[in-house]
Amino acid sequence: MSFADRLISEPQREKSGETGYERFDYQALWALALIFAHHGSSADYAIAFEFHDDIVLLDSEQSPSRARFYQVKTRDKGHWTLADLYRRKAKKDDPVGGKLPSFMGKLFSNYVLFPNETEQLNFVSNIPCAFLPSASGACQLVTCDANTLKDFMSRLVQEHPGATSAAVSLIHYIQADLSLHDSSAHIKGKLIEFILEQIGSVEFNPDTLYKTIVEECRTRSKYTGSISSFADLIQKKSITRSQVEGWLDLVRNRQALPEWSIISQKMSVGAMELASLTREWQRYRAVALDVGNEAINVLRDKIRSELEKRAGGSHALEELVNEIYLEIKDFGRSNISPFNSARLKVMILYEVFTYEAAGEVQTIDPEPAEAQS
Repeated sequence: MSFADRLISEPQREKSGETGYERFDYQALWALALIFAHHGSSADYAIAFEFHDDIVLLDSEQSPSRARFYQVKTRDKGHWTLADLYRRKAKKDDPVGGKLPSFMGKLFSNYVLFPNETEQLNFVSNIPCAFLPSASGACQLVTCDANTLKDFMSRLVQEHPGATSAAVSLIHYIQADLSLHDSSAHIKGKLIEFILEQIGSVEFNPDTLYKTIVEECRTRSKYTGSISSFADLIQKKSITRSQVEGWLDLVRNRQALPEWSIISQKMSVGAMELASLTREWQRYRAVALDVGNEAINVLRDKIRSELEKRAGGSHALEELVNEIYLEIKDFGRSNISPFNSARLKVMILYEVFTYEAAGEVQTIDPEPAEAQS
């Protein structure tokens, strides 16, 4: 059985309790920071939320063979000790007095399930570990002093008798550089740095892009429905490399968009229709960033196919929009709700100026036209 199939078939451990909203949100935001850090160093990846552990980094979105597991825990102050990492709470209403696994016990259970595929086991927190260097970043737990390591091993063996020194070498402690109470501001700064690294200096609205991609992470992190296949895991609980490239493409495409004030001058429509188009343009610029909106994606593909049919032709901008609108109006009604003509026309306008082969679709330059004699 493939690793992808085993990820789905192996039962997940029970959750030991609810996580506070702020700390739950921190997990999603730290995962986004992990995406930013990992994107430039791997040909393919998928990051899954709340599946076997808080975060799982897979080496492929189609056929993974390796995984890194991350358990993300936060505290307002202090530091983590061995006693903290191995503290075990009593199971509720257990007649034999059983105990829940410790943080380290839970983290190591991923290796027990997937010994050949586990690349790293990572404990992530906003505060330092008492027995490791306090600088932020990753540190192998086996680098602690010999007595502490011996104590660490003996505690782990109590929960997992088969634990070995070789397996423990996979465990890392990561002190995150994301603050607990101001994580949104920090991750927005990381987003701006990420865009600069990947694309260069471009103009974009960081608030709109931030809202869209953070919501994508939060939605996948909070999904509690059934996962019956690896495809379900990728679609409903993961962010993939191709999806992140989609976000970057949207920023790149935005650079091709003229200002609405310039585009609207080429539309010889009445005042009320122009007002509707203007409102829909402002709304759609945000919607177009949501690469996970399947209904919108299907309609965008339809519009692009109509643009391809007209490649090499010569159309006035409004003529092109109206022609495609009449061609896909019925298709649009079945894919966007509520439907209105202004929204569909704005979608067509957006695709005209972001279409990757737009140079092949001849339209009048969206600069103000010279007065006709």
